[in-house]
Amino acid sequence: MSSLGAIVRGNLRNNAVHFALASVGVIVGIAAFAFFLALGAGVRQVVLGKIFPLDQLEVIAKSMTLDVGPVSLGLASDVLDEAAAQQLRGVPGVRGVYPKMKLTAPAIGLGGKEIIGNDIRTELIVDGVDPALVQGELSGADQFRDVPEPAAAPTACADDSACPKDMYCGKPYQGGPGKVCRDYVPVIASPHMLEIYNGSLRRAYNLPRLNPDFLVGVTLEMRVGASMVQAAEKDELLYERLKLVGFSDKAVPLGVTLPLSQVARYNVHFGTPEAATRYHSIIIKIESKDQVAAVAKAIEELGFEVTDGGAEQAGFLISVFVLVFSLLSTIIVGIAAVNIMHVFFMLVYERQREIGIMRAVGARRSDIQRIILGEAACVGLLAGAIGVGLAYAASRVFDYVSAQHLPDFPYKPETYFAFSVDLVALALGFAAGFCVLGAWLPARRAARMDPAAVLTGR
Repeated sequence: MSSLGAIVRGNLRNNAVHFALASVGVIVGIAAFAFFLALGAGVRQVVLGKIFPLDQLEVIAKSMTLDVGPVSLGLASDVLDEAAAQQLRGVPGVRGVYPKMKLTAPAIGLGGKEIIGNDIRTELIVDGVDPALVQGELSGADQFRDVPEPAAAPTACADDSACPKDMYCGKPYQGGPGKVCRDYVPVIASPHMLEIYNGSLRRAYNLPRLNPDFLVGVTLEMRVGASMVQAAEKDELLYERLKLVGFSDKAVPLGVTLPLSQVARYNVHFGTPEAATRYHSIIIKIESKDQVAAVAKAIEELGFEVTDGGAEQAGFLISVFVLVFSLLSTIIVGIAAVNIMHVFFMLVYERQREIGIMRAVGARRSDIQRIILGEAACVGLLAGAIGVGLAYAASRVFDYVSAQHLPDFPYKPETYFAFSVDLVALALGFAAGFCVLGAWLPARRAARMDPAAVLTGR
């Protein structure tokens, strides 16, 4: 075996120019193949890892609507209850069930002066989730937790220094004269909202770019029942101060997310006691990403709907993109394999006397085949390595151009590519495999040569 290896190395050196010219197509094809596979893997990580998390589903009640002109009338209940949550807990593959509740009263927020220099007044979209959903996910000192009921006789105060730690001095819960010590209401926000602000909104309003690490701890005044839409405003208001404790993909994409019990408290105050048991959706955590499809089907069989956040379509489009360009790369490598075949046919013809001598001194047909195929495999591995290197270099140039010349946009990544060990191994194996395939017929022809006929020139 070592002697065969030495022969292969010698032949590679002696025919380096031929092999170099023959491998150009393989290098180009493998470079394109690795480039687009890495691009698809990188984009998939951003889209399906950050924008559309795949380890959870959101379940809603099955809806029935009737469109009457511009109005869509609901013909069935659009809320869930604890009985529905219990059903979902029994679905195989589900490892957690977490109800969500929307705030059914209007609310406005006021704040931001310490960050951008001016207070912003805005209508707030608010929902509530079970704090257990984000347990262990937030790294800040403040926790996303349930807040106690407002005290019936709160402590009067003049400023924050008169209140216990982690409390503030502000308006009473239901308004009124003076100030009292109050608990902050912890809130989480979606990184999607921050990405939209940094990528688009800040440019439109000439505002500074925000760093998420320094936003944790920022406070915002909230008035529940107030609205900038006059018809929606309530006769009485509830006053709270929110404190941002972190960012999570479990938060509402455009708005703020509070502990579930807090939102239930507001809904009961402006509605009925039954409002505390009406969930507008339920988050399901899946044990494994491979079980998502089966869990979704089981949930639909129970009579619920799984909201489609776009992950399935996004994943499909990415797969199609990668498939199309991978096929183009395969065609390039396939054409290169035909060129490899022609080169080896030529080399076999030029080396037929050498092959005849090897057969005459005892080399078997299988040995001749191994030599030719070994040469092809080495050419393929070397061409594949160069192709992967070119793909990596092209990816770095692509990332540099993006960082320097493309404007910020939501979820703009530092790199669009993911070069994994599996991807590199696949590219090298792909290159070697096609080269061996191209050399198969020449190797077979060389192995079938009659040494006597070759050496006598007949």
